[in-house]
Amino acid sequence: MRGQSIAAAVIETFLPASCALCEAPLPAGARGLCPSCWAGVVPDASPRCPRCGAPWADGPATVCPACAEAPPPQEATAVWGEYDGVLRRAILLAKHGGHDELVRPMGRRLAALVAGQPWTQPIDAVVPVPSHPFHRLRRGWVVAEGLAREVACGLGRPFVQGLRRQGLRRQAGRTRAVRRRLPGRAFTGSARLRGRRILLIDDVMTTGTTLRRAATAARAAGARAIRCAVLAAAPEPRRLP
Repeated sequence: MRGQSIAAAVIETFLPASCALCEAPLPAGARGLCPSCWAGVVPDASPRCPRCGAPWADGPATVCPACAEAPPPQEATAVWGEYDGVLRRAILLAKHGGHDELVRPMGRRLAALVAGQPWTQPIDAVVPVPSHPFHRLRRGWVVAEGLAREVACGLGRPFVQGLRRQGLRRQAGRTRAVRRRLPGRAFTGSARLRGRRILLIDDVMTTGTTLRRAATAARAAGARAIRCAVLAAAPEPRRLP
């Protein structure tokens, strides 16, 4: 182990790290993005439905028509940013590029958003939307889980892995129409959710179907109340990598 640490120090000295996006040099010991690229990771201030998080001209004043007609299982959904530009590239680097160091600063941003919501105080557990264990083994980590841990830390609430994903079907790369057909039993909830007021955390929301399925499973497991927060929401219908 000591030999490995010495080798890492030598590599860092003679091959300093560069920004994962623009390749600008980073200070010694730093990883991830440079300050200039982080400045491009900005929150989305556009109006959204307070219940499902979808774009809605009236914003938090009223729920959108879809929620009025068929309310989702969660009582509220907060969205930090738009899945576009620098934020989208940063999320993809964290999910598929091996840059797990990006999760913590993005999680802190999401925690700050949640802390400012009027429904934050009653929350007593933070729960990530899980990936299937096979995908977790393949990647080595799950971005939603890392975000949830940061949010739990920021709010001073317990982190609870209370949901399990069923089946190997992935939503990434699918059209919105196909995403909406995610099986109703895509998740199962554990007894750890019973009686709790939980906050579900995910990294990207496209149609909102995954959150609905996860929230439905949490409700079936006995969750007392469910709120959701996502780091980014897709801005338009399109296929996502």
